[in-house]
Amino acid sequence: MAKEVKKLSEDQIKAAGGAEMLRRVELPLDDNGDDILEVIVCVPDRRTMGQYLKYQNVNPAKAQEILVKNCLLTDKDQVLGDDALFLTCVSALAEIIPIRENRIKKY
Repeated sequence: MAKEVKKLSEDQIKAAGGAEMLRRVELPLDDNGDDILEVIVCVPDRRTMGQYLKYQNVNPAKAQEILVKNCLLTDKDQVLGDDALFLTCVSALAEIIPIRENRIKKY
């Protein structure tokens, strides 16, 4: 059976900052990883990261919800309703936060 490829509307793609800001993430539905749920997420932007960091130390659960609710574009209800899917999604989003390698030099 062929897996259904999820697509977003042009408006959703534009609102996310363009196709280059989108990623497909595979979330395992069971512990063996036999069944997966493919979701589409957008790379967290500065505004989302600001909201996330505001609550990260004070209320980590709220910080994680902010990250998922702002970045997850498909299957939101299913992911928010399952703790394992939710935490796996948080982990995946943390991996795609855009941080470049820096170099520090003497003055």
